[in-house]
Amino acid sequence: MTGTAAITDARQLSKSQFAKLIQFTNVRPYATRDDIIAHLQICAELGFDGAMVANCWVPMAKEVLRGTGVKVATCIGLGFGQESLHGKIALVRECVALGADEIDYEPNMALFLSGLYDEFREEGAALVKASDGHAMKAMVEFGYLKSEAEKRHAVRLLAEAEVPWIKNSSGWGEGGIAATEEDLGLIAEVVAGTKSRVKASGQVNSYEKAVRFINAGAGMIGTSTGNQVMAGYPE
Repeated sequence: MTGTAAITDARQLSKSQFAKLIQFTNVRPYATRDDIIAHLQICAELGFDGAMVANCWVPMAKEVLRGTGVKVATCIGLGFGQESLHGKIALVRECVALGADEIDYEPNMALFLSGLYDEFREEGAALVKASDGHAMKAMVEFGYLKSEAEKRHAVRLLAEAEVPWIKNSSGWGEGGIAATEEDLGLIAEVVAGTKSRVKASGQVNSYEKAVRFINAGAGMIGTSTGNQVMAGYPE
């Protein structure tokens, strides 16, 4: 599927369909093994698209979620993204070797802010290649970008790199601002007709917000409060 999700009104989705648009996240640095197991069990019970966990928990997550249909997602470079390109490539390959189905990565925003646009795009393309067909998601930190033109430019470069998913932020750190309908609509507009799709992230903490963001163009929701979002689904 290319471009953004063709959903006109997320309220028309069944509860199971709605859950399949959510990746439930727990990458807290203090989360224990028991915390992660409980998180994975919620993902399976609610039928989420995926469980986002730190890569050290990926092998265990694969075992716990085996046969549930819930994907295991992980992330690299969260909040900074300033590892060297070869370091990031090694991390992507490690995530694949551990069994991750999908990998979110932090682009090196300093490259973009320095005007090193070719390097910014080439980083994305190199990581997509290293992923060996696994879905990659770029966590563009819109909080560092001061204008609509900058946001459009960064998204366009990542779409040119054929990054499968583009997010408005990681939700972490200074650049990880809350998702808005305006930002998600902007991404959806820029990636229309490309191989990239839109993922919303950052304080997506209610059913009503998730509905608005999906209707704005998001084909996936990343949230650390997925159970809270689903609790708001009208029965």
